[in-house]
Amino acid sequence: MLNEIIKGISMTLSSTFGFEIFQNRVEQGFETPCFFISVLKPEASPLLGQRSMRRYALDVQYFPTETRKNDEMYQVADRLMESLEFIRLPEGDLLHGTHISYEVVDGVLHFFVIYTLSMYRPAESTYMETLETEVNTSEKNTMKGKVK
Repeated sequence: MLNEIIKGISMTLSSTFGFEIFQNRVEQGFETPCFFISVLKPEASPLLGQRSMRRYALDVQYFPTETRKNDEMYQVADRLMESLEFIRLPEGDLLHGTHISYEVVDGVLHFFVIYTLSMYRPAESTYMETLETEVNTSEKNTMKGKVK
């Protein structure tokens, strides 16, 4: 599911900005402006039954044309807030981002967002084949039978 979220973010960034997007690592000598998507710390919390809650924290880094242009980074951050609040996954599902924030560190914009999903894992059910039971209601009436 994490790969689907990254693809959804990439599609949104590509349609909104049109800059190059890196996902695995930034190559040395890359051309700016560009984005780098990194996964911070995914977590899973069990819920009742076969359900769980998964939280995917991501850092979308923006490398501007000039490292000292904070105004450019703030404009991109505003556009990111609007465009990454809701992303469309490749299969068409809409996903809502929460805990959205950003900061500029060493000339790079770090845009943080968390996408939360409720997951359901179907349980394997084992059914009984035959059940034999004997029911006594009184000393005289005794019932025997099979239930399938």
